[in-house]
Amino acid sequence: MKKITLLLVLALATFLLTLTLPAAAAPPNDNPGKGPPELGKIVFIHYAKDFAPGKPADRPDKPGKPDKEIEPYLYSGIHWAKSDVPVHYSINLANSRVADELALEGINSSFDTWTNVDGSVMVFTYAGPTDSIPELDTEAPDYQNVVGWAHLSDFSIIGITNIWYLLGSLYIVDCDTALNTDLFYAWTQVNLGSQDPNEVQLPDNPGYDVDVQNIMTHEAGHWLMLEDLYENITLYTEQTMYGFASEWELKKRSLESGDEAGIKKIYPARGKNK
Repeated sequence: MKKITLLLVLALATFLLTLTLPAAAAPPNDNPGKGPPELGKIVFIHYAKDFAPGKPADRPDKPGKPDKEIEPYLYSGIHWAKSDVPVHYSINLANSRVADELALEGINSSFDTWTNVDGSVMVFTYAGPTDSIPELDTEAPDYQNVVGWAHLSDFSIIGITNIWYLLGSLYIVDCDTALNTDLFYAWTQVNLGSQDPNEVQLPDNPGYDVDVQNIMTHEAGHWLMLEDLYENITLYTEQTMYGFASEWELKKRSLESGDEAGIKKIYPARGKNK
């Protein structure tokens, strides 16, 4: 009898302790009791600068302030919920235009560049290889974050990033990046050693030379919901989030002042996401 009583007391104590523990944060349901959540989708297209059709009409630059130094970045308010950090991503190596180990090195290094920014809570974590393909023209997300290669019908497009988000809370729920397999592009992953990527260019080889890490560091910025910059002035063109990629370019591997200011604004180390 005493043993049964003791078990009941322990069970009751465990139940009460569970009630007093803080619950893990989770994005709120945008439509509680009203069916599936309403979703929005944003598509970022990364053009080769020499063949770009021009600045998209719906991507205005952040207005500057005359005679004052600014940190250029664009942000719409869409972001990852804190409960989704670290953000996990998978890589589909099928159709990769470089050796698998180089593809993994370039893509993982690009996400690590953003993870390593001091003053931000954002962390990207590699979840391993996947057979899932990056989504392009789907009507709904599969809630898997994937990077991979795919044939893009427009040869001037180096890569495309699709982002699905909840219209109510503006929380991101799915990201995918597809890099173009078109033979027009000569993909590579350059070993720079200790060289500064801002001061090195790819060698002039046949094809339009593009570097995996260079392109994916820009695309990973879109996963944070930083938008493209298009103003053709040095302050903008030197940022990783400048909207066009030049041939033989490596400088987007490293972040600049506006890039770091943007991630620290959206995902600050202290305080709530805004």
